[in-house]
Amino acid sequence: MCGIGAVVAKRAREVDDLSGTLLRMADSIRHRGPDDGGVFVSPDGRAGLANRRLAIRDLSPAGHMPMTAADGQVAVTYNGEVYNTAELRAALEAEGHAFRSHSDTEVLLRGYLAWGARVVDRLRGMFAFAVLDLRPGHRCLFVGRDRLGIKPLYCADTPDALVFGSELRAVMASGLVERRRDPAALVGYLMLGSVPNPLTPWAGVRSLEPGCTWTIPLDGTGGLPDASRYWRLPEGGAGDGPSAEEAGERVAELLAESVAMRMVSDVPIGAFLSGGLDSSAVVALMRASTTGVIRTCSMVFEEAEFSEAPYARAMADAAGADHWERVVTAAEFAAHLDGALDASDQPTVDGINTYFVSQTARQAGLTVAMSGLGGDELFGGYGNTFGGVPRLLSAVAAARSVPGGGALASALLGLHPARERTAKVRDAFRRPPSRASAYLACRGLFSPSQVRALVRPEVWEAAAAGFDPVAHLGGLAGSPNGPVFNWVSRAELGSYTHQQLLRDTDAMSMAHSLEVRVPLLDHRLVEYVLRLPPAAKTAGAGPKPLLTRAVGALLPPEVLAPRPKQGFTFPFQPWLRGPLRARVREALDQRPDYGMLRRDAVERTWRDFQAGRLHWSRVWALAVL
Repeated sequence: MCGIGAVVAKRAREVDDLSGTLLRMADSIRHRGPDDGGVFVSPDGRAGLANRRLAIRDLSPAGHMPMTAADGQVAVTYNGEVYNTAELRAALEAEGHAFRSHSDTEVLLRGYLAWGARVVDRLRGMFAFAVLDLRPGHRCLFVGRDRLGIKPLYCADTPDALVFGSELRAVMASGLVERRRDPAALVGYLMLGSVPNPLTPWAGVRSLEPGCTWTIPLDGTGGLPDASRYWRLPEGGAGDGPSAEEAGERVAELLAESVAMRMVSDVPIGAFLSGGLDSSAVVALMRASTTGVIRTCSMVFEEAEFSEAPYARAMADAAGADHWERVVTAAEFAAHLDGALDASDQPTVDGINTYFVSQTARQAGLTVAMSGLGGDELFGGYGNTFGGVPRLLSAVAAARSVPGGGALASALLGLHPARERTAKVRDAFRRPPSRASAYLACRGLFSPSQVRALVRPEVWEAAAAGFDPVAHLGGLAGSPNGPVFNWVSRAELGSYTHQQLLRDTDAMSMAHSLEVRVPLLDHRLVEYVLRLPPAAKTAGAGPKPLLTRAVGALLPPEVLAPRPKQGFTFPFQPWLRGPLRARVREALDQRPDYGMLRRDAVERTWRDFQAGRLHWSRVWALAVL
């Protein structure tokens, strides 16, 4: 696990002090790799790579990066883990490749030498990498990102160079990128709670889409080429499929394989354990794959209604885990808030929880931690979207089937006493019925009409040219045909999971030099579950019956017992009205002109929250911004 940077000069001339530029970029993300670092610059001074290394596999100097091969003509900087390393190494050795290390970095490098751009098809894991190929007839920078977008990769196309980095701060540390805020990114953040990919807060800086690669000629003078897609979320599930029992058996096999593959590590490994079904399943499967010590980490709150501590303890006891609990108070939260927000790298309404549990994991001596992230998206754990989208879609279609029905329904909802809470639904009745529109209403943060009132008119107009939320979400989820359940699953994986949960998990964990692995997002498991008919995933009692069928026998009864879904969140609602109220008020007051926002609208949001008319996440989003 590492942090990477790369620079390719344009216009057939060097970037001034390219080595110094790369060192600045690497130093800005030292937290991602405190164990080692280095740079590689091409002989002509026009391209280079940087790396900061967190040593996980092969802790020796042989794992140093950037790593070179082919007499120094091919170099790689790499962030991530490839879990099928042994299989790929055996195939490469059979083709005559000799290895000088035991790292997965060298497997990636020699895989590129053997298979070229198609190496990504063979990789099973999480990764973002850049290969600088200086061989005659090749001369390119080849950049790739994993299928689900677990590891980030950003790029800026500047007049002087193309600049790549694992975090936005690395790209900006190059000194080659002008700092201009992107209105479309701001509007997207306010609507979704995170900046929608491929946008970033900075105009001209973009993220490589998951499952994509870039091949950039070193001798060209153009900008960034179109990305090449090698994988996308699969569609299907409309026809007959395996029975619920058969699907459970196959999911159990895939889950066990996924967790076992991710147990390979030369450093201590443990897990985040909330006490919910997903994280408990991961811990149970970890125990099934090892007799060694397992450390688990949980957050506990004084506010009992937000704590799942009894369930986490029950699972830890059942697995024989060395369990670490951390009680987080409002005072401690406030004391660490500046560090957590700095770690986030860009605005998000989520992620603070991962910052604290990652900090706890490092205190527990871990360098690698497993997470149950992805279970809700695959197995239908979000009632607000898996149940809400089809209900709202039907309601909007019925209302708009009558002339003026959509406008009338929206107007009637505007009379509701909790009209601030119904704003997203009101907006949905004004739009043509579609799955993406219904999903936006169910998953979104502020409604489009609320965002329009929040931002200055010129910001709204500029953003409209670069971001359409319904089109954006529809594009991520793919075809609007087939089962709605499977469509919502793809929408969750492509938007909320990728653009918020995974992005936040990476930034917040790496701020503590901790690698987080997500076995429920193994791409083979994702492919299998997404292609199942909904009946195979919903047959049975309780939440996520397919996952329960697959792993229930491994879990203690306390975890399986019916209870309201809590989610892994902090007690923001009482904190923001009580001990953190002054801190949030100060954040909202620190910019007299509110930059791109309207002061009166921000003040109204604050008043509505204090009066109980608005969810805490809305005012928190503005404070974070």
